[in-house]
Amino acid sequence: MTESDLFRPAFDGSPIGMVVLGADGALLDANGAFARIVGRTVAALRTYRLRDLTHPDDVPRDEELRWQLDAGELPYFQAQTRLVHRNGDAVWTRMTVSPAAGGGEARYLAHVEDITEIRRAKDLLERRALYDHLTGLANRTHLLERLEGALEARRTDAHTVACIFLDVDHFKVVNDSLGHEAGDTLLQEIARRIKGAVRPGDTVARLGGDEFVIILESVATQAAAEAFLTVIAADIQVPFTVAGHEVVPTVSAGLALAEPEVTAESLLRNADTAMYAAKQRGRARVEIFTDSLRSTALNKLSIESELRAAIREGELVVHYQPIVRLDTAEVVAYEALVRWNHPNRGLLLPEEFIEVCEEANLVVPLGAFVIMDACEMIAAHPEFTGRVFVNVSTRQIGSADLTRVVTHALDATGIDPARLGLEITESGMLIATQAAKSDLDGLTSLGIDLIIDDFGTGYSALSSVLLNPVSGLKLAREFTLRLGDRGTGDRISTTVAALTRSLGMSGVIEGVESEAQRAIAREHGWQLGQGFLFGHARPVDELDLGGVDVVASA
Repeated sequence: MTESDLFRPAFDGSPIGMVVLGADGALLDANGAFARIVGRTVAALRTYRLRDLTHPDDVPRDEELRWQLDAGELPYFQAQTRLVHRNGDAVWTRMTVSPAAGGGEARYLAHVEDITEIRRAKDLLERRALYDHLTGLANRTHLLERLEGALEARRTDAHTVACIFLDVDHFKVVNDSLGHEAGDTLLQEIARRIKGAVRPGDTVARLGGDEFVIILESVATQAAAEAFLTVIAADIQVPFTVAGHEVVPTVSAGLALAEPEVTAESLLRNADTAMYAAKQRGRARVEIFTDSLRSTALNKLSIESELRAAIREGELVVHYQPIVRLDTAEVVAYEALVRWNHPNRGLLLPEEFIEVCEEANLVVPLGAFVIMDACEMIAAHPEFTGRVFVNVSTRQIGSADLTRVVTHALDATGIDPARLGLEITESGMLIATQAAKSDLDGLTSLGIDLIIDDFGTGYSALSSVLLNPVSGLKLAREFTLRLGDRGTGDRISTTVAALTRSLGMSGVIEGVESEAQRAIAREHGWQLGQGFLFGHARPVDELDLGGVDVVASA
């Protein structure tokens, strides 16, 4: 039996594709396995050259490798080559080519293995490593790779690189009030709008949450980058219906341009710093990174560090602002408001540190401190028979186990739970997690009244809010400022006052600063009010807590 007799059955029966090639790449012979890979018959294949079946992008490399094989520079070569199936699909193969013995004309034997599924699995893993699963945009890792490449190219380019950091305004309100699925839908729509607005060579990434980044390569000037950003912001701001609610998304944006020797990380950080400034200055706006913003960011970091020490060292204090009957101005309750007695800067109001507190996740220990102080105030002053209300952050509800914190304060002070009320925003009432719902139910089972604070400023429908055990509403100050406009302000005030009465709930109108506002609020049906007209928040030792005429509905 000759070698040829042994080779033929092995060749034809091999599960791996096999091809005999001539010197010019002609297919002198092929087996059935190879024919199936490219979707043709063995007979038809003898009319082709290998390059006719190879993806055009892979032909130059493969022919270079065969040339090196002819020259004796390689004993064989192996390459991942894309072949073209008869239906037009690209088939990934692992092709090993070696010289074939015998005969005068140069011949080659190619082993061809279909690795399409392996490549797909590899590509999927790489995609998961480089792209955001929700939006399909680049993730942080891929973003930094692209940004590093753009900065490297800039060294030989007269143009510059711009980095835009976008944060969706009030996204947490949508997420908490309408649910995480609605939040995800909104993020996907915003991602689609950004992707549709950028140029083909630009990079769009999602860093997680509601943060997006755009890398603009080869930008001529700062003005050009700003103009481009204006177009993107306008596209994002088109109204969008999600979960049956019309939402008008806006973004706070930070823009940073590449400077000499800037790194990818530092350019991204600069844009983030500018975005934070945009949120601080009112949202739905653009800020350009400057050295002064860098100094502000460092100052914020310093405040965070000092705030941690302040909580630990007892520098925080609680002041109490009265809630009164509008007809007599008699105090019926107090709202507990935190202050920071800073050793160098004096008494700081919440607006000077509370946002840092929220971002640094310090609001949970801060909130626990205020709750305990309010309970201790009630316990220390039995002559005061009204109630004390404490503002609660959404971060305290659910995962932070607010019920446990309140229970501890009640047990430590021995006060009647009915004397304590918690003010929670609309979005806080509608946090969709089971832990949050259990927390709210736990608080009401203790006998704690839950009050909706800043009512009218959230995205929620009233029916959704009232699914929770709400016992009162506080009309947001924004509406008090519009009292007397004989328009929307007056209509909202009158409607909400009537609503609270019809539902047997207590109602407080906030931000009353003038006798005119007080008179209009009374005409609209409000019985209780709060604002500078009746007093600022003061330390407990400056309050007159004796002989308070308590209104039952308060």
